[in-house]
Amino acid sequence: MSIADIEPQSEMHGGTPGHHESPEKVDARQRVGIWLFIGADVVTVAALLFTYLYLRGVDTAGHWMSMVGFPGHLHTYSEWENLYNNGTLGNPKPVYVGVLSAGLQWLTAALTVVSAGVLWFGEKSLRATKNAKAFSPFAIVAMVLTLVGVVVCAIQLGDIPQIFVGANDSITMSYTTYDSAMMAIIGSTLGHLVLLAFLGLGLAIRSARGVISGDKWYQVRLVRYFWVWVAISAVVSTLITTTINTVH
Repeated sequence: MSIADIEPQSEMHGGTPGHHESPEKVDARQRVGIWLFIGADVVTVAALLFTYLYLRGVDTAGHWMSMVGFPGHLHTYSEWENLYNNGTLGNPKPVYVGVLSAGLQWLTAALTVVSAGVLWFGEKSLRATKNAKAFSPFAIVAMVLTLVGVVVCAIQLGDIPQIFVGANDSITMSYTTYDSAMMAIIGSTLGHLVLLAFLGLGLAIRSARGVISGDKWYQVRLVRYFWVWVAISAVVSTLITTTINTVH
């Protein structure tokens, strides 16, 4: 018996056609995969929000929105360091930071929701008209909206105030507990939006090349599942962080 006798023959070489899964089975497996991925992301976002609420609840040492030190925006770190080493800083005082802009947070959430709506509408149009080239503009618009959201998130991160703290021969630019928690949440939103922009670009390119068509729209649906989840999580996160923030 030769190796050729035991090797499977492919249809290309004139042998018996190999086994191929039906598109329905492939789609079902891919849907299970995306739901598992979304489930894992739900756990991650829930953990971030739980941490935010827990830290607000315990308010350890009263550092939720205040910290003993000096407003960091008054000087650069090098200038603060020189003042500290020269002993000309004076006594530190509690610095209250306040809440971050609710408007920017809701703007980010709105951009995410609108982008999800655009992609969903594009998917429905693709499935109804079978016009793949008409879908590309929807994917591009959705991608652009998420990129605007990325810029808004970057602005929010830049607005988080620092506090110069010098104690026990240690000097740092620090953040309050609230700001640290918000940095993690906004950073998570930023990461999600970058991923959505990448997926939107991929859908636009694949649609333009004909890989996605009126009969091959399953990948669009998979992306839409995740996109809608990100929009929901953005609304939930914003609702919590803009209504449950100060400690009374």
